[in-house]
Amino acid sequence: MKTIGIVRRIDELGRVVIPKELRRTMHLKEGEEMEVFVAPDNSLVLKKYSVVKELADLAQDYADIIYSITNTNCLICDLDYFVAASIDKNVYLNNRISKALEGFLMNRKAEYLKGDKVINLLKEEDRVYKDMAIAPIMVGGDVLGGIIMPSPKGFGELSLKLVEVASGFIAKHI
Repeated sequence: MKTIGIVRRIDELGRVVIPKELRRTMHLKEGEEMEVFVAPDNSLVLKKYSVVKELADLAQDYADIIYSITNTNCLICDLDYFVAASIDKNVYLNNRISKALEGFLMNRKAEYLKGDKVINLLKEEDRVYKDMAIAPIMVGGDVLGGIIMPSPKGFGELSLKLVEVASGFIAKHI
C-alpha cells in the first residue's frame, strides 16, 4: 500500500470523508457501495463493491453459452470493468470499460448499433466491429452493468434480443 499523505478525522457518526481527488482517481460516485475489510495488520481497506462482479461465475457461464449457440463474442461488465467474456478473455477480462460504453449504459436502453454508430468497448481499442448489441443490466432503476455482443462480421438485430434476455437473467439473480 502507498500513503498519499492525507489525514482525515472520524466524525461523531463514525464517518470518514474520502478526499475528492481520490474519489475522482478511483471513479467513485456518490451513492456507490463500498466493501470494508480488516487487513491482517489491523488496517481498514475500502473496496468498491460490484454486485455484477459477485456474479462473475454465472456471467461467465452465460457468456459461454451465448457463444456456443451464436459463435459471437458475449461480454458482461459492471460500470468499471469487464467481468466475463466468451472469447478474447485476455483482452477484456478485468480491463476497464470505455467512457463511451459507460455513457451508453447510463442511457438505460438496449440498442443495436451498426456502422459508424459502433462504439469502442475499451479505453484504447484497435478492434473494428461491424455491429454490436448492448443492453444495460438494471435493478430497481439503477444501472449496474451491461451485456455486449460485438461482431466483426455482422450478426443482426437478433443479437439485441439475446442481450436483453441476458441482461434480464443477470438482473434477476442480483
